[in-house]
Amino acid sequence: MALPETNMEIQKPYRKKLKEGDIFRLKYPDDRYVFGQIVSLTAKTGGFENCIKVYVFDAVFSEPEKVIDLTSNELMFAPLFINRLGFSRGYMPIVDNKPVVQTSTKYCYFDVPFKKYLNAEGDEISNAKGAVGTWGLSNYLVLDDLVSEKLGIPVIEAT
Repeated sequence: MALPETNMEIQKPYRKKLKEGDIFRLKYPDDRYVFGQIVSLTAKTGGFENCIKVYVFDAVFSEPEKVIDLTSNELMFAPLFINRLGFSRGYMPIVDNKPVVQTSTKYCYFDVPFKKYLNAEGDEISNAKGAVGTWGLSNYLVLDDLVSEKLGIPVIEAT
């Protein structure tokens, strides 16, 4: 079975147990690397439980070994709720583990079916605050689209 096409390049499958604080690396064309962190393995969103909540940091590097100083980086977009596929298929190898970052990036979520904004805990708020993410379970393909947009790479349309 062929995997869906992505802008992210496959690196190395990671099938070990994931841990909060794990740092993962995304690789893009022209030796561009973006790092993220697992902030929860038990997140709840849009009716799903035990989702993986990840931060993706707004910094691009040309060296794959360069694990960033996470305390000084803002988020590229609102935290995303994903499943394990990106890790097991090799798009998101774990390269380190550090204490979970407390980010200063302001964000909220939009609950599409109920057409309302929610804060990070899932409580309704009156209007959008900061970066707006989707209140629901995503995967590595959504992650690829979000990062690609930020890097100025055309998003690959689903076929």
